[in-house]
Parts: sequence; C-alpha cells; structure tokens
Amino acid sequence: MAVILDTIIGVNGVVPFEVVGLADGRMNGSLATDLLAELAARATKLGARSNELAMTPIWQPHRAAIEAAGYRHYYSDYDMSCRNPAWGPDLPLPPGAAWHDAWPDWADVYIDVLTTGFADVPGAFVPKPEEIRRYLQQSGIKARILIENGKGIGLLRYTEPNTYINAVVRAGDQKGRRIGQMVMDEARRCLVRQAENDAPMTLTVVDKNTAAIELYRRCNFDIDREVAVLIRHF
Repeated sequence: MAVILDTIIGVNGVVPFEVVGLADGRMNGSLATDLLAELAARATKLGARSNELAMTPIWQPHRAAIEAAGYRHYYSDYDMSCRNPAWGPDLPLPPGAAWHDAWPDWADVYIDVLTTGFADVPGAFVPKPEEIRRYLQQSGIKARILIENGKGIGLLRYTEPNTYINAVVRAGDQKGRRIGQMVMDEARRCLVRQAENDAPMTLTVVDKNTAAIELYRRCNFDIDREVAVLIRHF
C-alpha cells in the first residue's frame, strides 16, 4: 500500500492525504497506528501545519486510535443529490454578463475567482495555478465562468459523464448578488440535458458552509450521506 500526501494546501496550512493499494479495502489496528505516526513525521518535514482525515469505512473501526494520535472532529462533508431539478426559472444574468468556457481564454480569471471564493472556507483546497491549468485541460473536466464586463464573478466546474458538481463559487467581492443561484442554474443547463438515465446531479459540501447548504436545498438537493472529517495539528 502507499500513502499520498497531497501537495494542495488548504486553509491554515491543512493538507489532505489518500491511502491507495490497501488489500481488500481493509486496515488493521497496528497498520493504522503506524501509518498515522509516519504521516506525522513526513508532514512536518514537508511543512504541513495540520492534516485532515475523512472517516471513510477503512478508518471507522480505528477512530479511538485516531483520536489517541491527536485528531479531533473538524467538520463533516455532506454528499447531496438532486433528483428533481425543477426548482424554478433561471435567474436573469446581470447586464453585460455571459457564461464562457474557462479554458483557455479565461483561465487566469478562473484561478482568481476560485482563490477569492474559497478563501477561509474549511475543507476547500485550492491547487497551485499550474495544477489548475493542467486539470482544466482534462477531457472529463468542464469549467464554466461567468464574466461581467470583463470581470469574473462566478464559476462552475463539473465532471462528465457522471453529473458531479466539483465547484460552485462566487467571487469574494460579489456577496449578495445571488451569483450562487446563477451558477446552479448554469449547472442545470449543462448537466440535466446531457445526463444519462436521468442521473441526479450530485455534489459535496462542508457542513459549516451553511449558506451553500441553504442554496442547494432551494435547488432540491437532499443529503444522502455524512462523513466526519478529523484534523490533527503538528
């Protein structure tokens, strides 16, 4: 097996990690303890100030050991889905505003909106600009940006063909303009028309982001699953 410590650093220096190659998808107690100790040693050498651990099925049996290692509850991820996208008519866009593909012409503006929109949001990880440009060019990733008179005010990123919404973001200085609703309307236009077998739109949101949860509920999204995320400071 292997542990991948992500190079994407989130709010306050927090870094996520992935476990791959685990036999039969199971982990025993001694392996869990050894892995967490090694992770702490490596993380500090790489400059990570804290680490997040999602309580997925492989970790759930070992929560006591995880907490003994210094992890504490930080937030929960909500997996949400929309099976009825008829939440009402699309909001009109502001005068001078239009949707565009982010790549290639609006990539720099996309990066700016993503960075300002996700500032200080727990659970949000913004890659380095070169990494953002790389994934914007991947075939399954679709990124749209709302431009108003040459300025980015919101963005949408989703994955085809599984109708998963990766990011719904309004620029940091656009609060109170219902940009989030405009982004969700664009998601409906992009995803519902191409969904296979009426597949629902899905997304993941942090429980602390109450404004986003309220928006998604207005768009007929329901919570399907909750996953606790723990944090350890080094």
